[in-house]
Amino acid sequence: MKNFVLILSVFAATTACKSPEPEVITLPTTVQEKDSVVANASQELFISGMTCVMGCKGAIEQKLNATAGISDFHIVFEDSTATVRFDSTLISANDIIAEVANVAGGGFYTATLLDH
Repeated sequence: MKNFVLILSVFAATTACKSPEPEVITLPTTVQEKDSVVANASQELFISGMTCVMGCKGAIEQKLNATAGISDFHIVFEDSTATVRFDSTLISANDIIAEVANVAGGGFYTATLLDH
């Protein structure tokens, strides 16, 4: 009887402690790539309202670099200036200024054109 209880205990312990195999789920992913933009214009902007590098500068650059017609948007935080390269047949400098003003729901940042 002792052997039976011992065997039953060992069997119960080994089967109860087994971890089930994790289920692997593959989710479909879609990456929307920005169409290639051939920049035929560039503009420098002064951007007011930025208070931090990570949040403000990062949010503006991320939004503008994802905007159709813009090939490159880069901010120099220390100077509050930005250089934007864009396709003027797809987006205008005034449209870019409006995009900056709409970052994070709007009302935080203002962009003005700088003379070359």
